[in-house]
Amino acid sequence: MAGAAIDELSAWLDAAVDPFVACDARENVCFLNAAAERLLGWKREELLGQPAAWLFPKRLREHGGKSLLRHLLSRRAALGGRATRVLACRKDGAEVLVELTVGASGQGPDERIALNFRRLHEVIDIVDEPVERALPRHETESVGGDALFRTVVEHAPLGIFYFDRSAIIIACNELFVRIIGSPKRVLVGLNLLSLRDENILHCVRETLAGHTCDYEGEYRAITSGKKTPAHMRFVPCFNSAGQVEGGIGIVEDISERRRAESERERLYREAQEAIRVRDDFLSIASHELKTPLTPLSLRLATLERRLERGERVDPSTLRHTRMHLLRITSLINDLLDASRIEAGRLALHPEATRLEGLVAHVLRSLEPQRGDHTVHFEAPEHPVQVNVDPFRMEQVFSNLVENAFKYSPNGGTVRVSLRQHGGLALLSVSDEGIGIPPDQQKLLFDRYFRARNVSARSFGGLGLGLYISRDIVERHGGRIWVESEPGHGSTFHVALPLMAGAPAQPPAETPEQLIH
Repeated sequence: MAGAAIDELSAWLDAAVDPFVACDARENVCFLNAAAERLLGWKREELLGQPAAWLFPKRLREHGGKSLLRHLLSRRAALGGRATRVLACRKDGAEVLVELTVGASGQGPDERIALNFRRLHEVIDIVDEPVERALPRHETESVGGDALFRTVVEHAPLGIFYFDRSAIIIACNELFVRIIGSPKRVLVGLNLLSLRDENILHCVRETLAGHTCDYEGEYRAITSGKKTPAHMRFVPCFNSAGQVEGGIGIVEDISERRRAESERERLYREAQEAIRVRDDFLSIASHELKTPLTPLSLRLATLERRLERGERVDPSTLRHTRMHLLRITSLINDLLDASRIEAGRLALHPEATRLEGLVAHVLRSLEPQRGDHTVHFEAPEHPVQVNVDPFRMEQVFSNLVENAFKYSPNGGTVRVSLRQHGGLALLSVSDEGIGIPPDQQKLLFDRYFRARNVSARSFGGLGLGLYISRDIVERHGGRIWVESEPGHGSTFHVALPLMAGAPAQPPAETPEQLIH
């Protein structure tokens, strides 16, 4: 049982991150863990039974007439458990600046001495000891230089970590800890070859083979699962014999760069879309303006020839000429209104208005454009009075009815209804036309937007009518929306507040489609 317990204890000590060495009362090594083997370069079987003094340079093995270990043990109370900076000696003769904590238990032959080493970059709390001041001048300067090096590394604008030939992280700065998102106690001692990211594994292997390597991707933290976009450069470290003894990783958090790239891509897509919309608009506008100009020019030329010859002028020719002029005027007015809306200068002149009369007037004025359509107007039982700009509201209703004619080219019935609902006047215009795809209905009231299922050649317009209508309605405190199904027509709704003091009908149960 005792042997099993010792084996279990050895296994636990081997799993420890910090280098650990145990000595007997004669200061001979009786145990060292795997971390100590990596730090000091000795194999366990090479040191067992050998003096612990081998772990330090000869000039430091005695201090104040005592061995270094006995001196540090005599200072335990003064040190208060804190570490002492000292130089350790590796098997290859290289000296490594470490922080050493020495403890002891037992008396006489049963005494056991424990040595805990830490790389200088990992130490948090240290004290200045006489043994440090006893170092030769060039070594003191080395200690100061190492402190300066640590200061530079800790304040570097990049995350930095160092790993040994076993690919185990030996030290790292605080920025690396923050970038990766795992505690330092987890990162120091981490075997990089245990990570699942094949790209990182490739870089580590290349570094230990003596090659510089770069990694860019999203690193997933071991503990928190945090994903961090990072760029890492792996650089090998060589000893005086030119052999690789480890590597350095330099880490940059590229989250801001990724966000900037994403924002640039978004702005580029928006710019491309704006250019496409502009080009489409210019193409449509030139077509729409040219369409009435060509017949207008021909009719005016015909009128000119007949007048020169003294012939009778057919009134229908003048009537058609006037219609083309009105079409051009309407297009120009839409452009002007869109410009006024963008500049916030579209003026409104509200007055008390009977809405049913305004709708009837619009339907009469559009009678010449009705063609094969049947118009059915469901008038309200009682007057509907609102406070609106009658000219602008006539513009809205005319646009909705004209669209119903335009986008139901095969005729059919256009239904117009006006009613009161609570404190609102509700106008609806329905057609039996081509309908609007669901994904485009929200964009229908945007400037210059035209549904993709219509052809500019077959269905004229600048894509401004509904944009202007929405602004006019909303500036009257109302709402405008559409309900449509491709191939089954569309219904446009306008809701306006009734004029204060106007009689209202008792509201029926609120229909679901009014919630927009």
